[in-house]
Amino acid sequence: MVDTARGAGGSRQMTLTETRGAQATGAPTMALARNGAEALIQLMVAQGVEYIFLNPGTDTAPLQEAIVALGEDGQRVPRIIPCLYENVALAGAHGYFALTRRPQVVVVHVDVGTQNLGGNVHNAQRGRGGVVILAGRAPYTLDDTPGSRSGAIHWQQEQLDQIGIVRNYVKWASELPRTDTLRDLIPRAFQIAAAEPAGPVYMMIAREVLREPVEGVTPLPASRIRPPVTPTGAPAEIEQLAEWLADADAPLAIPGLTGHHPEAVPELVALAELLGMAVGGPRGPVNVPSSHPLSVGMLSAERLASSDVILLLDVDVPWIPSAMQPGPAAKIAQIDIDPLRQTIPLWGFPVDLPIQGDSAKTLPRLREAVERLATPERRRRWKHRRDRLADERQRRDDRQAQEAEAAREQRPISLRWLGEVLANTVPDDAIVVDEMVTSGGVIHNYLRRDEPGTLLYASGTGLGWALGAAIGAKLAEPSRDVIVLCGDGSFVFGSPVAALWGAQQAQTPFLTIVFNNGGYNASKMPVQQLFPGGASMRLDQYPGVRWPTPPDYAMLAQSCHAYGERVEDPAELGAAIERGLARVRAGQAALLDVILSPI
Repeated sequence: MVDTARGAGGSRQMTLTETRGAQATGAPTMALARNGAEALIQLMVAQGVEYIFLNPGTDTAPLQEAIVALGEDGQRVPRIIPCLYENVALAGAHGYFALTRRPQVVVVHVDVGTQNLGGNVHNAQRGRGGVVILAGRAPYTLDDTPGSRSGAIHWQQEQLDQIGIVRNYVKWASELPRTDTLRDLIPRAFQIAAAEPAGPVYMMIAREVLREPVEGVTPLPASRIRPPVTPTGAPAEIEQLAEWLADADAPLAIPGLTGHHPEAVPELVALAELLGMAVGGPRGPVNVPSSHPLSVGMLSAERLASSDVILLLDVDVPWIPSAMQPGPAAKIAQIDIDPLRQTIPLWGFPVDLPIQGDSAKTLPRLREAVERLATPERRRRWKHRRDRLADERQRRDDRQAQEAEAAREQRPISLRWLGEVLANTVPDDAIVVDEMVTSGGVIHNYLRRDEPGTLLYASGTGLGWALGAAIGAKLAEPSRDVIVLCGDGSFVFGSPVAALWGAQQAQTPFLTIVFNNGGYNASKMPVQQLFPGGASMRLDQYPGVRWPTPPDYAMLAQSCHAYGERVEDPAELGAAIERGLARVRAGQAALLDVILSPI
């Protein structure tokens, strides 16, 4: 046992034994933790935690005290990012992970705080967001044990299965029942969160454990608890796929989350350029530069049906079977760290050659295998295909430019004109956080995102992600502009008061552009699809989806210390975006409420 000494003023001093040990290992000096909360914070720091996204409650008091006490002692502690609402906290940690691949911590209050994480738990699961969620639990004890029950809520908030709230969505969950388990459980949580496919983990801990006295904690060496090394696809299967691609007449790659690892992007580009292979599919991160001649954007039924070799890369839903299908003779291959999609009960997409592997590692091997098959005749065919796809892309770009120009003066503002203006005003290195929903299909025809890591997308369907994610993105990349593009529905879902106020508190200013079409277009469209001749379409009535008197989003932003502006004149759109960016660069969050045609 090592005792701690106290110096003048009550500050803790390093013991001689501890100081010598730290000097010998080169590790940062660490005073002994006095209780479970201090041990927990020290273990988080050892795992590389820089930020705790905190929504406090009655159970978080020991953690709050530990942060202050350790800081007073000169210890390194995570920075607290105050969050008025829990879904903003989780989106913030997810946004940070998307750019850094380093899990951070979200702290919430027992069962009700866990429930307030809402749809962003789903987004962290589907978007492979490595996040560690720490929740309190109702105290165990009724007596005078430190941390015992002290209010009625400590009975009301105890659930039969608190972990069950998130069990379907997290990779791993555990209660932290004793201080002597923290040393092993905390590193395991971070290891699992970061392991591919990354995702959220959940822990809960009672106040008594956080208050329990301890005599220091020794973190495990980080080198011994790293995430597993990801695999490269099996050589024989890579060779087989290379032969298919080399002889294909119309190869097609459909990437999903490949761009989460920026090093995979140039490898996919190189393979596509070698073969003259079209690349397209669902929205997501930058998988290939959007201006690349081989990028075909969203898939059409015609392109899918005419492709004879299809390569699926890290994609959940490559196409909608009821809307389009590959040809019956098409050969379909898959490269994915999780080719079985084990968390999706019904997947149902045919795959002739599933290859389990890290696409960033497997794509270079595949390109090398294709290169070995590159006869002069094959190279001529590949070049002809490249040229044809480039011509097709140029015609499409010319047509879209003409459509945008035709809509230049349209009022309300046209999506095409908005897309054209965004393409000309959003900096190439800015980080765009996309939650446009139904507007995104048009906007992405214009918006150029060529640099890997400059487009963040939840990759799930829980609306209300982008605003919080922008806070995390700005923490990860403070020198870059961060721009949220979102529908008015997803803006409201994102707890804008909490998010905009949080940006001011955390000094993470970002620009939000609200696509205001006055309602839930995503909820109107299914009515039209399912009842094309129904009463709703005849009478132009869609209950619950239109907002005749929407909130004043610009004024809402101003109430949260942000700059807010309503934009109705298409001629003012570019200047308004520049004004918003200027405010952000000066340190103030900004919002533009862009008025579009009502749904």
